Amino acid sequence: LRYALLYLFCSFCVTFSYLTFLLCLNFYLSSRPLSLVFRDLLGQSSTKEEELSLLMSKVDDVLNSVVRQCSFDRFEELVHTARAKGELSAEELDGYWMEALREYYGKEGDAGGDSPFDSYDDASHLWSYVPHFHHVPFYVYSYAFADLVVGTLYNSFLTNKEGFEGRLLALLEAGGTKDFEAALSPFGLDPTSPTFWEDALDAHLGELLNEAEKIAKDLGYVD
Repeated sequence: LRYALLYLFCSFCVTFSYLTFLLCLNFYLSSRPLSLVFRDLLGQSSTKEEELSLLMSKVDDVLNSVVRQCSFDRFEELVHTARAKGELSAEELDGYWMEALREYYGKEGDAGGDSPFDSYDDASHLWSYVPHFHHVPFYVYSYAFADLVVGTLYNSFLTNKEGFEGRLLALLEAGGTKDFEAALSPFGLDPTSPTFWEDALDAHLGELLNEAEKIAKDLGYVD
């Protein structure tokens, strides 16, 4: 029952993300057509440096809510699988944390890897500060789930604006009465597709990275 209630709560979290997106959309459709909060701020940048800073801040937000949370979920998978065979020491938990960290961020830069971090020194105990692991196991996936789904919905809005608000309102009104596949079908999205989550990440993050890379090249920061 505890976990059934937990997953129900997770669905509320996702629905709240939908609702937040809708409120932003409604406000900016009425006051600044086809613009959302971030794009509005980006358009007000006075320099390329400021624009790049905003883009990278947004990229960091997406990485935090998607990649980082997925690595948390992977850590929990490793720990609970091992825990089924017996109790675990703090050192073993540290090891599973570092395994998940390297799976999602790569080998540290100082060791010749491609991680954005030069070193993972003093990172092995960071699992201990995340309260979700103790109080709501396997909750963290919902952050990545919500962020990516909202990203796909925004991409749907950009490519098919006609009737979008009505479709989103219908989705919210349905609540939990529709399964995930049926809920996204009106938007032309198919979550059963093997590439759905990859496409979602590309739609949500890809454009931001492309813009940031172009500006960084223009400014001479990268070749």
